[in-house]
Amino acid sequence: MRKIGIEELLTWAFTQELPKFGTSEALGPSFSQAWSMMIEVAALGTLVDRSPNAFGVLPTCLFEGDPHPDAIIVGEAVRALAGRNFEIDPGWNPVPEWIDEHGLIRDAVTAVVDELVEGRSARTNGRHIVTLVTCSASLKRGPDWKIGAAPSAVVLKRNGKDPAWFIMQKGKDSFGRTIEREVDGFDYKKRRPRRGAYNKHRLDGPVRGAVLSRLDWQIWQSALEDLYSSLHGRLHSHDLLPFTPDRQPWCRRWRD
Repeated sequence: MRKIGIEELLTWAFTQELPKFGTSEALGPSFSQAWSMMIEVAALGTLVDRSPNAFGVLPTCLFEGDPHPDAIIVGEAVRALAGRNFEIDPGWNPVPEWIDEHGLIRDAVTAVVDELVEGRSARTNGRHIVTLVTCSASLKRGPDWKIGAAPSAVVLKRNGKDPAWFIMQKGKDSFGRTIEREVDGFDYKKRRPRRGAYNKHRLDGPVRGAVLSRLDWQIWQSALEDLYSSLHGRLHSHDLLPFTPDRQPWCRRWRD
């Protein structure tokens, strides 16, 4: 039994063995068919109208035998992930290293997470999980969780030039109830902010890309954990090494 990690096993299955699946049905051992395909590659530099096989990878050009039985088991386990959905913790903070002086990053992240949860985004469903695992195995690396610097908090401007000022003002609604509303806090006669006026800030860039990058990483790690559990002890020629998901490598790097 060959001892192997879950990531290495997936890469082996999806890059070396599963591309063999469907080749015999599409080409057969016929030499003339194989040779015509080789001519196509030589002339055009690529294959035309090739579709992924049942495991989501492109079949090889030539018949190389059947895929290893363990690879078929792995491929079926990955396909079974299509029935899994990933849940997002409402309090999840994917960017703990970003300084958030005004709470704007927290609010922006919450808005993205709420959109994903309430909209039942395709990002968290089984089809995306299968695609994520398949692509990671084929590329021999997981999703890129590294992100750039945090977007800066900039003061809202009036007419795009001077800082805007705001103040809370009491008033009455149509039912005579006392309410507070936010109004312009600049005194245009005295050319200065009114007493108690304050500025407001906004982020000068989006956070969505960073949130999705780190969400993909965590989905991938959870998928690897599921695959380890479903494949452990089921393979004929491979013995899986223990696996512990690393769901937040950015926290370790940030603290270091």
